[in-house]
Amino acid sequence: MNTNKKTILVFILIAITALAIYGLNYVMSATKINVKSLDAVIDIDESGDMLVTERWVVRFPNGGSVTFRDIGYGKYDPNNPLYQNAQNTASFDEDSVAVKVYDKDKQELSAGAYRVGYSFRNDRDERGNRIIPPKTNMETIFIHVYDGMQSEMTFEYKYKINGAVTLYQDIAELNWKLFEYFPSKISRSTVIVTTPTGVVNAWGHGLSRGVVHLEDNSVRFEMKNIKKGELLEFRILMDPDDFSVADKNYLPVNMRESIVDYETKLAVETNRRITAAQAIFYGTFAMNIIMVLFMIIAYVKYDKEHAPQFVGKYYRELPADYTPAEMSYLYYFRKINDEDVTATLLDLIRRKYLMLDTTGERVSAKKPDFKIALNPEQKAMEKLLPHERHVIDWFIKTCGNGTEVSFKEIEKYPKASYDNAQRFSKMSKTFVRLAKDAGKKRDFFETGLAKQKQKLYVVLLIPAAYLLISFMVAVTFNLSITFTIISSFAAMIIYGAYVARIDRRSVKGNEDYAKWKAFRQFMLDFGRMKDYPMPGVVIWEHYLVYATSLKIADQVMKQLKVKLAPEQLDVQSTTFMHLGYHYRGFHLGYVLGRINNSLLTARTNMNTTIASHYSQKVGAFTRGGGFGRGGGFGGGRSFGGGGGGFRAR
Repeated sequence: MNTNKKTILVFILIAITALAIYGLNYVMSATKINVKSLDAVIDIDESGDMLVTERWVVRFPNGGSVTFRDIGYGKYDPNNPLYQNAQNTASFDEDSVAVKVYDKDKQELSAGAYRVGYSFRNDRDERGNRIIPPKTNMETIFIHVYDGMQSEMTFEYKYKINGAVTLYQDIAELNWKLFEYFPSKISRSTVIVTTPTGVVNAWGHGLSRGVVHLEDNSVRFEMKNIKKGELLEFRILMDPDDFSVADKNYLPVNMRESIVDYETKLAVETNRRITAAQAIFYGTFAMNIIMVLFMIIAYVKYDKEHAPQFVGKYYRELPADYTPAEMSYLYYFRKINDEDVTATLLDLIRRKYLMLDTTGERVSAKKPDFKIALNPEQKAMEKLLPHERHVIDWFIKTCGNGTEVSFKEIEKYPKASYDNAQRFSKMSKTFVRLAKDAGKKRDFFETGLAKQKQKLYVVLLIPAAYLLISFMVAVTFNLSITFTIISSFAAMIIYGAYVARIDRRSVKGNEDYAKWKAFRQFMLDFGRMKDYPMPGVVIWEHYLVYATSLKIADQVMKQLKVKLAPEQLDVQSTTFMHLGYHYRGFHLGYVLGRINNSLLTARTNMNTTIASHYSQKVGAFTRGGGFGRGGGFGGGRSFGGGGGGFRAR
């Protein structure tokens, strides 16, 4: 324990030293022209166009006479992992542009005191050169103040982007970069976006500090100390009903869930700034090679998975009889996923601890409601594992009345109040903890690695000693050791983080994992197996529980629709696949899809309620990721349209 504390202390001291020296170097090398503030108001109309008004307050300590405002309007980004269409384009409205310039006393300059030029008019700058934007799908506004810039100037730009909003079947989206570059840091910025319809969600990207405030028909982004090299990018989701966009800006696909999933992943991630490749490049190659060699040794001895005895492609029966959450803990390497809640509910229904029924509503409805109730004939609740009993407490006793609950009640529970949302969140986290506890008892992973890791941590002395020697040499000869600090620090972080995460499945655990992997492949391919005798619906209900945790339930359902005769569903022994069989339009995914949608809606309502509470009550700046209706700026990128920036000379 003492050794661990000393190691952590060394890490902290090195980190503080590295950050202090790097920060000092960054400040001294920054350009002296800086942006005091940037305020923008963006009005979106029902056609999906946006009218932008910007006010840049810029300080010119050493004078100057020229500025350029580059305004991007392209929407397609090849790096965007989500669905795009190259025909979905925006355009710059040349007739809408207006420019004003104010002096340090906020007095507007007369028209004869400056000249404005535009790239779309083929104008020329003060040197006689054509005004050319630095990128395609961009226009440039040039300003030349004849008597030179005062110590502080204000530039006001008004322009319109046609087709900025993209309309999907289930949501309207504005995904935009307001700027990508500027001379120096921006001390303060506020951007207000007004919409013609209700705002569903909003996220900010590209900044280390910022907060998002949401109201019914507007979003306000507030930022401080925007660093050079950062960008302001935001994504706003709006109610699609009142938009009437151009045909090219309408994409007939459902994107809301994909966008929310993508933004959620970005929200829970911190802004990891791992510069391993750069650190290795600028560092001492010998030290880096030695650290890599030790990592390889650590992998071979302690991290490489055991070879399983089972090597087949398919496994045609359940590999084991533990719960779906325990299986997920093994399969996804100590992780519990949202699907495991659904799978656990289905498993409790299958095992008849819970009963599933309609609430008197037609199952063929667009969004049918179901009721989950305790089975009064099932008394052996003590046989359930803690995480299974917790699911009953969570939904039946907390969201319901103690004996039953409807899906709509589950959806509405976290939306009712902040306390309910917090309680729902706590119950969700407790399920994850209890499921992991159950998985730990299965000995899926190796024990005894902690002692081996202590030996591996000794290798950290190599970059630490290298850094210490470099520092002493730098003091003696008055040298800059920025590259050495970055290289040594990155090597220690990478190696230390790798050793900290060293883990592997036990021999038994990896054997089970190989079988579960083959079982998953079997469920994906059984529809193409001509020699496979189809078992009854009861067996497939059991399989579907695990298919849910394995995230392939939809694919399995599609095959069952072809392979499973409809009359096989009309049996007393089925528990959830048969529900709605006699209704017109019945399909096998009724129950599974409804549970998934209800839990997704409940989680979204939970996040929305919590985020709205903090946004309204605190409005504090956050670092890293925020999610839902309001919150902080998230890590990563949304690869929005627009772009451009501010230049001066």
